Amino acid sequence: MHLVSLKIAALAIALPLMCSWTDTAQSETPFDSIDRFTQKAVDDGKVAGGCLLVYHGGKVVHQVAFGYADRESHRPFEIDTPVVIASISKPILSTLLHHLVDQDKLDLDAPIAEYLPEFSSCRLESGALLDRSPTTTELITHTSGIRPDEAADGRVWYQSWTADQSLEYVVKRIADDFPFKHQPGEKFAYSGIGTEVAARVGEVVTERTRNEMLQEYFCAPLGLTATYYRDRSALESLDVQPATRYYRGAKSGKLFRSNERPVPEANRYSSSGGSIISSAPDLLTWLLMIRNGGRHDGGTYLSKESHTHFVTEHEIGYAAKGGMFIRRRDDFGNPARYSHTGSSGTNVWIDFEQDTIGIMLTQTRGSDIREFRKELERRVTESVAMLDAVPID
Repeated sequence: MHLVSLKIAALAIALPLMCSWTDTAQSETPFDSIDRFTQKAVDDGKVAGGCLLVYHGGKVVHQVAFGYADRESHRPFEIDTPVVIASISKPILSTLLHHLVDQDKLDLDAPIAEYLPEFSSCRLESGALLDRSPTTTELITHTSGIRPDEAADGRVWYQSWTADQSLEYVVKRIADDFPFKHQPGEKFAYSGIGTEVAARVGEVVTERTRNEMLQEYFCAPLGLTATYYRDRSALESLDVQPATRYYRGAKSGKLFRSNERPVPEANRYSSSGGSIISSAPDLLTWLLMIRNGGRHDGGTYLSKESHTHFVTEHEIGYAAKGGMFIRRRDDFGNPARYSHTGSSGTNVWIDFEQDTIGIMLTQTRGSDIREFRKELERRVTESVAMLDAVPID
């Protein structure tokens, strides 16, 4: 019996694992080694807990929860445990904004001063006027020139002056007090502040607060039931409370419970690009819509034009115009795998060439589990390749 792959490239990746797989007990599956890997990470104290959901070729081929949603109470992590998805909030917001284009409410490539007049006379740090205000696409793709995360005061969501404010107030302060680092469209620099401004554009064109906008224009059309901007009313509406967040001590390497973050009242400010709560099933619904060319449940959520814009590579930087980062290209140099991670320990990806969606959710600090995340994604890719390799006589 010989092993022949349906895809030669997939076979080349999978062959070393296939040999060991076929030599083991017949009950062994390509994903069993992944389950052992995640459990060992829990046992070794590398991660508190999490879940993994893998979709391939038209169906969910694997899902597993491991470890604890809360270690102190021994509450187990489940597939549908809600988590703070951190920066995965950014491409979700971008998806919503692309939907607003189809609602004839927004032009992503128009200067934002058309929607936010306070950005009509912004300046560079040098004092020079901007040539123009950035576009919403530039805000989404981190090419707007606005202050990046790593700059002084680049993370406004941690600053006391934003507490209990509206997004409108925060963004007006950004326009008035935060000069740009670069001219719009000149350079890539990852900026959560840019996401705040993009969210405010959405508020203006929908005449809804950001949190209301997410529910009306994203969650309701896609039938999502566990996705919210984190605020008091959202936490009260969830059937299951989100997983507890943890971090690893720099010296001890042990897991510690993160400090509890303040819960804002409804429609009070929180990070627009970092404070959405969601679950693996909800995220799969969203990513399936992207995988299916903008189609959802027999209807259209994103038009062909908006979907094409979302997945098209931006001319500057590393992201597609929808904000997902391009992680792999096919043999012709075209983007094949898109992904986004979050600082809370989350990772989602779509591989169009392999027809795979992966969702890995933890609440152990992302910088502490970087190698775990990368290895888990690699193992998923190999396991899916094994599924595509069929034995024939």
